Amino acid sequence: MKLLIQLLTPTEMASYEGCALALTLATFGHEVQLYLDAPVFGLLMQPASRLHGMIQSLELYDMPAAWLPDDVFSGWITGMLPIDLASQLTLIPEVVNASDFEQILRF
Repeated sequence: MKLLIQLLTPTEMASYEGCALALTLATFGHEVQLYLDAPVFGLLMQPASRLHGMIQSLELYDMPAAWLPDDVFSGWITGMLPIDLASQLTLIPEVVNASDFEQILRF
C-alpha cells in the first residue's frame, strides 16, 4: 500500500502519532511518504522532541526523505538543522498526483 502521511498539527502528540504510524507501516513493507508542514518545524528544531529523533531514522526504515513545502521557511529550517537531520528532508516535488497514493492521512 502506498500512503502519504501529512503532519500538519504543531503538537508533539499529533506529530508523534503520525510519524510512528509511518515508521510502523514502513516496517511492514508499505511505501510511506511523509510530508511535514511549516507548523511542525518548531518541533524539528528541538533536539529532545520525538519528531526530531524519528525523522533522523527514516533511512533505517527504507523511507524516502520527508517532503517539506516549497517556501522560504523550508530553506530556513534545513539551514538551521544538524546535517544528519537535514539530509532526511527534501522539498516537495512540483507535481504531486494524489491518485498515486492509496490513502492520504493527516495529523
